[in-house]
Amino acid sequence: MKKLYLFLLVNILISSVITVRYFLIPGALFTWDGCLFSFIAVLGHFFSVYLLFFVLSLPTLWMNKKLTNICLAFIFSLFQIILYIDTIVFQQYRFHINESVLSMVFSGQVVDFSAMTYILIFLLIFVFFAAEYLILYLLDKKFNLNNIRSKLLIIPTVFLVCCLVISHLIHMIAFYYAYSPIMVVKEYIPLYRPFTSKKIMGYFDKSGQRKVHIERDNKHASIYYPKRELLINPDKQATPNIVFIVLDSWRYDTFSPDISPNTYRFVQQNDGIIFNNHYSTGNATRTGIFGLFYGIPGTYWDSFLRNQIPSLFITTLQKENYNIGIFTSAKVSSPEFDRTVFSTIKNLRISSKKGLASSRDKQITDDWLNWYRSRDKSNPSFSFLFFDAPHGYDFPNDFEVKFKPVGDLNYMTLNNNTDPGPIFNRYKQSVYYDDYLLQKVYDELKQSGSLDNTLIIITGDHSQEMNDNKLGFWGHNGNYTDAQTKVPFIIVGAKDLQHMSDNINKFTSHEDVVPTIMRNYLHVENDISDYSTGYDLFSPILNRDWLLMSNYSSYAVRTKDNIYFVNRLGISHYFDAYNNEVNETPNYNLIHAAMNNMRYFFQTEQ
Repeated sequence: MKKLYLFLLVNILISSVITVRYFLIPGALFTWDGCLFSFIAVLGHFFSVYLLFFVLSLPTLWMNKKLTNICLAFIFSLFQIILYIDTIVFQQYRFHINESVLSMVFSGQVVDFSAMTYILIFLLIFVFFAAEYLILYLLDKKFNLNNIRSKLLIIPTVFLVCCLVISHLIHMIAFYYAYSPIMVVKEYIPLYRPFTSKKIMGYFDKSGQRKVHIERDNKHASIYYPKRELLINPDKQATPNIVFIVLDSWRYDTFSPDISPNTYRFVQQNDGIIFNNHYSTGNATRTGIFGLFYGIPGTYWDSFLRNQIPSLFITTLQKENYNIGIFTSAKVSSPEFDRTVFSTIKNLRISSKKGLASSRDKQITDDWLNWYRSRDKSNPSFSFLFFDAPHGYDFPNDFEVKFKPVGDLNYMTLNNNTDPGPIFNRYKQSVYYDDYLLQKVYDELKQSGSLDNTLIIITGDHSQEMNDNKLGFWGHNGNYTDAQTKVPFIIVGAKDLQHMSDNINKFTSHEDVVPTIMRNYLHVENDISDYSTGYDLFSPILNRDWLLMSNYSSYAVRTKDNIYFVNRLGISHYFDAYNNEVNETPNYNLIHAAMNNMRYFFQTEQ
């Protein structure tokens, strides 16, 4: 037992040394406190990992000594080899090895190994196994384990336990206050899941200091966004008013004359362009809104949150002296858009007054009307109205009920046999109510005379499933089928939009919004690839075969017929468009292209 524990301590040291390679990638810069945190976090993390190895290795102690040494050397060397290979993967892609990466590598479609590569892999296996076996041999032959006092083992154990506990506490505090030099460390350590708790920190933070945003230059972030400094409107061309209208959980099939008549009529009367094959960048609010405002995949969320990097779209609006009004029904701090998308906006409206979603939606409509009427008309304006009623299936009790029968929503009783009709009626009723509120917005734009000079984007952050695929999925954040990711997407006004007509049936994404507006309305001269992975919707989309989507812990590569899904553990599944697993080989060239987009803004220009 004592020998195994000593062997564990030695391997913690070896793994910690190998882990240094993660922090030596190009562009990785750390403050002194970040370096100190990295030191204790790595030691504490590997102590917890190797405790699991210790338990799993206990049965080997009942074997004869030679067989025990062989088994232990094999188990621990295998882990060290995987860790070392992961450092190579991380240097290339800025994310850690997972089953999806392995499938892509060994598919034969993307990577071809040379004979020299196989030789090096064999040497790597041999060296690590020999080193581990030598350590065990020395422990048997050169050290008298009986003379090693237990107290001597307690000292490193107490130190490692302290590292584990302290690192999690420090990260909890750093996450709460968005202190990026500490938060960024999580990206570098494999399998590291440090503790966070807004509830605990809120208990100690009576004065609400979390609301105070600290200016940061992000010089320690290994993120290259944009790739080059933006050249914004050098000829001082006129810029239009811009309005984003977003309904939380808006299904693509509920934009219709029956369910959203006011919006449908407004779009028809003003020659709006309706996109028929548009998808969110995620099946959850966090990544759907992220993609809409950044024009890049939602997989960057964690890194941008840790470094509190704002949307270039928002900062460009600020540089162009836009009046900016952010009106969200739910809290803008959950998800943490106050620390990402809107982090540079002072006096940000954090939330509506407490109440049901329909009540809060009325509040943001009234607040927007008051703001819009009193805005500085000498400068253009940007408005973001984010409604929440469809997410909560909510509408006022005194509001006309058009869709009957209306059922109550109880997630505890939903199953694959639940009749979706009454629940869907409740959902449609909530969309119908928000559409009623939106008529006030459309009327104000017309009556104020600003409609002709206003670009309007109307969409959803993600969709909402009603067990469409008959697999027991309700709501969102569960899969990447149309029922949870395909949303209405309409553009109205401010320019001749007929040039977009070539794309109305093409694959389009929330990633396309920022580059389209930046290039055509804000007159950013840069190539789109400097700040986005999306497409300009004014130019014909000719070669888009896939879309990248994500949520809190997974991502998917979506094609017309299939979904390549990778869960939080890195395990991949290949589904058809209705989330049924298929026994086929994915096109790994598409997967590789998606992974290149996921690492694009982590790489310096060559």
